[in-house]
Amino acid sequence: MTTSTRHPPLWREILAHTCSLVAPRCCPCGREGSWLCGRCETLLRAAPVRVEACCDALQVLAEARVREERRGREVLPVGVDHAPLLPVLALGEYGGPLQAMVLAWKNGGMLHLGSRIAPALAPAVAQLAAESGVAPPALVPVPSRRAARLRRGEDHTAELVRALARTGAGRALLLPARPTTAQDGLGARQRRARRIRLEGRRAREEGRRARPVVIVDDVVTTGATLRGMHEALTAHGMRVLGAVVVAAARLPDGDAEVLGDAQGPVAG
Repeated sequence: MTTSTRHPPLWREILAHTCSLVAPRCCPCGREGSWLCGRCETLLRAAPVRVEACCDALQVLAEARVREERRGREVLPVGVDHAPLLPVLALGEYGGPLQAMVLAWKNGGMLHLGSRIAPALAPAVAQLAAESGVAPPALVPVPSRRAARLRRGEDHTAELVRALARTGAGRALLLPARPTTAQDGLGARQRRARRIRLEGRRAREEGRRARPVVIVDDVVTTGATLRGMHEALTAHGMRVLGAVVVAAARLPDGDAEVLGDAQGPVAG
C-alpha cells in the first residue's frame, strides 16, 4: 500500500499538527492536542448501566397490596409496587467530563463527537436485543424541536442513530415526529405530561410489521421523554425493546461514581 493511500504514522502526526495551527484540537474536557483525550475515551468504553429504576416517570403500578380487614366497604391498602415501563441503558452519570462531552456534542459545535459516541452505545443496543431474543432492531431517535435543530445545525440524535446503524447495531428508523412541548424550564410533573406525535404513513407501516425498536437519546432525567416515545411507538404497533442513552441524571446506588470536574470551560 503506497503512502498516497495511507499516510505513515509520522506523516499523519505532521499533518495533524499542521491542521491544528488553523483549527486547534481540543477535547471537550479542555485538554489540548486531540479532539478526544484518553481519559474521555475511557468514558466511552464503560459497560452500559441499567438506569430505569432512577427515572420516576418510567415507573408504573405493578401491584397493589391490601389488608384483609376492611373499614366498612373500603379495603385498606398496605402499599403498592412499581415496575419500570422499559429498560434503559446509559454509559454513565451526567456529570464531569461526560457532561462536558455531551454538551460539546449537542450545543458546542463539536458534531464529530457523534461518530465517537455511537460505537460506545452499540453494546447497549446489542444487550437489549439479546435479552429480547431478536435480531438487530430498528433504532429510533428521540425528536428535537425545530428551533433546537436550527440552533445546533443538525438533528443530533438522528445523526447519532445513523452512526449507530453504520456500526451494525441496527437499522436507522427516522420517523417524522415532534414533541408537543419543549423541556426547558419545566418541572417534573410538567415533563411527565409531555407527548410525542408520530406523523406520516411510515409509522403506520412499521407498526403493522410489529417492528422491534430501540429508542436512542442523549440524556435521561425523569424519563418523561422516553415514556412519551414509548407511548407513541406502541400506539402504532411497534415493540419497544428499551432505550439507550449517553448519560443519566442519576445512577442506581452502587453504580454511581464520583467524576472529576471537567477541566476548562464547558461548552454551552
